[in-house]
Amino acid sequence: MNYILDTDTIIYFLNGDPHVVKKVLHLDSKSIHTTIINHSELLFGAHNSAHIEKNLKKISPFLNAVSILPYDQDASQKFGQLKASLKAKGKLIADMDLMIASICLAQNITLVTNNSRHFERIPHLKITNWIA
Repeated sequence: MNYILDTDTIIYFLNGDPHVVKKVLHLDSKSIHTTIINHSELLFGAHNSAHIEKNLKKISPFLNAVSILPYDQDASQKFGQLKASLKAKGKLIADMDLMIASICLAQNITLVTNNSRHFERIPHLKITNWIA
């Protein structure tokens, strides 16, 4: 099985959360991915912190070790459909989270997040939580 790690899960991993570390270390490294959106969020977090260099050094090895999936035309198609549907239901989520979910759906990969309640609004999105 393949997994896309959400930004919160990556941060738990980098901070040594035992549940997340155990899961990641027991998986084939080829089954662990993140998205270019999460990549951007991690870089913003590092550059927005008081310890830019320290945080960049912390995230860089992880980002170099995993596959970073692009936001492509298939994901863009999913995004347009999902955003219109969620807007009609009055259940919009942030665009970057919707882009992450769209990549997961386009690639048919499970999202690993501690923000399950937020992502549960998205039909057919496979979600798991390694924190709980």
